[in-house]
Amino acid sequence: MDGTKIEANANRYTFVWGKAVVKHKMKLQEKVQTLFATIAEAEKQEDNEHHGQDLLELGDAAAITSEKLETAVKQLELSLQEKPKDKPLKKAISKLRRDLLPRLRKYEGAQNILGERNSYSKTDKDATFMRMKEDHMRNGQLKPGYNVQIGTENQFILAYSLHQRPTDTRCLKPHLEKVKSVLGKLPSTIIADAGYGGEENYAYLKNEKVEAIVKYGTYHKEKSKSWQSDISKIDNWDYNEEEDSWTCKAGQKLIFRRKSKEKTESGYEIEYRHYRSMSCEGCPLKTFVYKSRRK
Repeated sequence: MDGTKIEANANRYTFVWGKAVVKHKMKLQEKVQTLFATIAEAEKQEDNEHHGQDLLELGDAAAITSEKLETAVKQLELSLQEKPKDKPLKKAISKLRRDLLPRLRKYEGAQNILGERNSYSKTDKDATFMRMKEDHMRNGQLKPGYNVQIGTENQFILAYSLHQRPTDTRCLKPHLEKVKSVLGKLPSTIIADAGYGGEENYAYLKNEKVEAIVKYGTYHKEKSKSWQSDISKIDNWDYNEEEDSWTCKAGQKLIFRRKSKEKTESGYEIEYRHYRSMSCEGCPLKTFVYKSRRK
């Protein structure tokens, strides 16, 4: 199995980033909430209790949607008909109609296009920004593109699949599902490089009962002398299976404390085991170990 990224025929400089959309949307929602709080306070001073109750239905800032805001603006417009000379209310409605409401719809639309992705190109909304291996500038430029996965046997292509995901790791399972739909079953042996290594993928291959020859991400690094001599790497510590404990290079024992769980974007649950030493105070290796872990 092999993966390659192809550049989309799109303008690489017209892009939308998921984190930026979320950030701008949150700021806008806070502005809307502040504006409605100001209107509600003004109405309260005029003893207009009915209108104040309607405004409270917007809820917290994060809960403000374009649909809720549209309904609230219509209520304000009805109120303005009763008080056509209310300039602050008229100004607020104008700001909502011309600026805040259209922008909120824009951010919601961008989030719908993004889905689980972190970016897309405005000129090719299906394309995601990825680092291309064949970048002639060799400066890590991001370009809009697609991740193409190809499954072969004896140099014959068995199946291919196109993905919006930049990393090969998250493409293995959907690609093999495509292979299964084409061939009716999976090959008895799956061979892939370290880019596909990961707990979720190993669990999937085990569940499918196929032989997997897939290296994990740090396989080659762990073979290097620098890795094997790094005392901050837990792989270089001693593990006692009977006690379920680790001993660091300074001779300090780390005892199992607790478990924690985390779900991936696909819903797969990863379990972590946490160990802790009695004390690292005064350890001559503490500074080096903590500095290495922060890199």
